[in-house]
Amino acid sequence: MELRHITGSTYALESNSAAIGLYLFEDRSCLLIDSGPNQARAAEALQILEQQGWGVWGIFNTHAHADHCGGNQYMQKESHCQILASEMEAAFINHPILTPYSMYSSHPVKLLTGKFLMPAPSRVSSIIYHGSQFINGEEFEILDLAGHSLGHMGIMTPDQVVFVGDSLISPAALQLNSFLYVSDLGKQLKTIEKITLKSHLPFYLSHGGITEDVPGDIDINYGILMDTLNMLKNILERTRTREEIMREVISRKGWHMNRNHYFRLWASISAFLSYMCDEGQAVVFMEDEYLRFSLKR
Repeated sequence: MELRHITGSTYALESNSAAIGLYLFEDRSCLLIDSGPNQARAAEALQILEQQGWGVWGIFNTHAHADHCGGNQYMQKESHCQILASEMEAAFINHPILTPYSMYSSHPVKLLTGKFLMPAPSRVSSIIYHGSQFINGEEFEILDLAGHSLGHMGIMTPDQVVFVGDSLISPAALQLNSFLYVSDLGKQLKTIEKITLKSHLPFYLSHGGITEDVPGDIDINYGILMDTLNMLKNILERTRTREEIMREVISRKGWHMNRNHYFRLWASISAFLSYMCDEGQAVVFMEDEYLRFSLKR
């Protein structure tokens, strides 16, 4: 993990997993933006801060996925810091079982309860809402960037650096994995519209760091969403069950899935199907005792 200066009082702790953003207050305490995937990475981050003579005032969690809040518990225990999150994400951070529960629709099978999906619980100190917010005496702008997760938030530091969490994924990361996870496609499309309005500012991506071409990255992410939507429209030219839809998507993409990846894809494809039904593009119905989807004729 390396400390990178971005501009002014805005920094990032970068590693091969989700980065941790950092804003340094005048009192030499920090607001961290996310906390990394686990205790080991959190301990490494705290060691770097200690070497700088910096403390942790609080953690702003963009969302509750494990690679972004897995260090919360350790950091909160060691520094007694505040944890800030949206109301929706706070429920998942306080009760991590909700993430695998939401993917499995009931008490999850054991393979979904590992640290990849289910971080150690931590205690959210304050619910934070979008708009201008004062944090430790300085003004930040909190951005409602729901879509990747239901209560995903971004934050713009006083230096006007925009941390967008996982609402935008870098082209380099997409070359390794061209799949974009969404929990609500309609909200993700609105989020893309929102971040486009700020695309003249420096963006920091949790997976990719500072981007040199924000409009280009937005276009690539939007294109992947539209390609997936159009693929599903083509698949639903014929009535299919959800398992048949999944099998067809995996086949067309040429993906090799493990079980964890399968459940993530299942959840995301479900979000696309919900969007299509809600928008009047598709219908869901029972036939021969199976739940089926097809295009709306």
